[in-house]
Amino acid sequence: MEVFGRGASGSLDHIWQTAPNNGWSGWGTLGGSIEQVEVGRNEDGRLEVFVIGADNALWHIWQTAPNNGWSGWQSFGGWVDRLSVTNNEDGRLEVFARGGDGALWHIWQTAPNNGWSGWASLGGWVDDIDTVRNEDGRIEVFVSGSDNALWHIWQTAPNNGWSGWASFGGWIDEVEAGNNQDGRIEVFVRGGDGALWHVWQTAPNNGWSGWASLGGWIDRLAVGNNADGRLEVFARGGGGDLWHIWQTAPNNGWSGWASLGGWIDQLNVNRNNDGRLEVFVTGGDNALWHIWQTAPNNGWSGWASLGGWIDRLSSGQNAL
Repeated sequence: MEVFGRGASGSLDHIWQTAPNNGWSGWGTLGGSIEQVEVGRNEDGRLEVFVIGADNALWHIWQTAPNNGWSGWQSFGGWVDRLSVTNNEDGRLEVFARGGDGALWHIWQTAPNNGWSGWASLGGWVDDIDTVRNEDGRIEVFVSGSDNALWHIWQTAPNNGWSGWASFGGWIDEVEAGNNQDGRIEVFVRGGDGALWHVWQTAPNNGWSGWASLGGWIDRLAVGNNADGRLEVFARGGGGDLWHIWQTAPNNGWSGWASLGGWIDQLNVNRNNDGRLEVFVTGGDNALWHIWQTAPNNGWSGWASLGGWIDRLSSGQNAL
């Protein structure tokens, strides 16, 4: 596992596990001057990091071999201020961003592990963005629109063209999507009442439920899958601490909310090679802190600091 953040000087800094499921390196820097950061993984296992640069263009840097060193920085141009990255069914990376016109723009690899297309617009007017794949491999993008409703657009076939926009309604201002164990997409948002709301596919690759509330009061969101496939949602509560809520069985109902303590700002969740979830946050001291499951699908450690000074956050899983 490898964690990336914006350091005190605005550079892209990173820290990584020295072995799967194990201890951590010290901090290193990859330079640059960045705003938002998102991490993807190529079909061959190489990590690739996408950032918004000081010029508001999209920039990227990538491992030159799996688990190895890094390229220099390269710009895709454009003017963007939101980012999400995912993989097509064939492994090609695709990046989605909000452009200067407020529309959703995207750029994609023309072959797995290879070169890139130019920018293309998918229209709409978007704010927050998240992407996930359907059970059949089609990418689906979820955004908050100009009306603060949840909107989505999806590939009509794997690795292929796109539908038009459709609205779920609601009033939202944060979006995170995940997959149930059976492949059904489930979308989590913060509603106008500050609570966590969700909407889900009623069958894989198919139609949708109505909105339902999971309660709480939150203002940050991250979604992970336990080793057994159960979804778990992590959020910052009204007191600044980390809260979580989880499915009590795969593809099923939900627990109540529980606090993991701490004081957090940004948060990110990833899964260790052995299936244990690990949550990374920026603390009140702007250091990177983490907390992890002590066994797959099980209880949690206490908080530990990884040091540094960061104010943006993303993580990726290195190849084995």
